[in-house]
Amino acid sequence: MTDKRRQILAAALALCAEDGLQGAATARIAKAAGVANGTLFHHFPSKEVLIQQLYQDIKQRLGSAISEADPAQPLKAQARHYWGQAMVWMIEHPDELKFVLDFFHSPLLARPLRSQILSDTLRFLPQLLAQGQASGALQQVPPELMLEVCQSQFLACASLFVDRPELGQDTEWQEGAFTLFWSAIAGGLHEA
Repeated sequence: MTDKRRQILAAALALCAEDGLQGAATARIAKAAGVANGTLFHHFPSKEVLIQQLYQDIKQRLGSAISEADPAQPLKAQARHYWGQAMVWMIEHPDELKFVLDFFHSPLLARPLRSQILSDTLRFLPQLLAQGQASGALQQVPPELMLEVCQSQFLACASLFVDRPELGQDTEWQEGAFTLFWSAIAGGLHEA
């Protein structure tokens, strides 16, 4: 990725985290990035493409920060491993979380694109869910629904922990958040 492209994405992230998607006009993004409007549009043909690329970039950085769980561990332990690493990353990157929360329900992010980016950047998640459903350890619901529930629950907890950092550092709250997440996807099959 070029330096200018990276500068534009960083400026867009900062402005979107501060003012929301609507407040981050392309002219403001270009100015904050220290580039001309034409340069911004050379790299990103529209604000929609810029915002979608920023979402994909955040998901890729999150995915890169997460190490693979030991496949010999039980499914729940693998899920806990991924949950914990992703939660730490989100707590350490509050601007990224603010952007994702705003963008998650935005009309700029069509549901199929959101699912595609999630599958491409956090490959472990659909694989883990498919493995859990195939083994009967997780509820038998459509995969797209399972992904939505996982992402929604994770973002809700991450948002709480960023807003209240003392809770994000509290082991009881962290374990409680994961327990609620696991209960939502495992249903009555809690010991997988």
